Amino acid sequence: MAEKLLTIDTIAKRLGVSRRTFYRLRARLMARGLQEVCVGKLRRYREASLDRVIQRLAETGGSI
Repeated sequence: MAEKLLTIDTIAKRLGVSRRTFYRLRARLMARGLQEVCVGKLRRYREASLDRVIQRLAETGGSI
């Protein structure tokens, strides 16, 4: 089964933030486990890694 890769717009929508805010949070999200995949010049993010980051933040009551 192919792994689902998400666009920046999709991630921003799932987090309830603007695209610009995602770019500001990107480094912190990646430090918490968000995995980036470069496809040519495009950046995509692994859906499973986003789900894990969200789950960890929910469990610990942490913030980005």
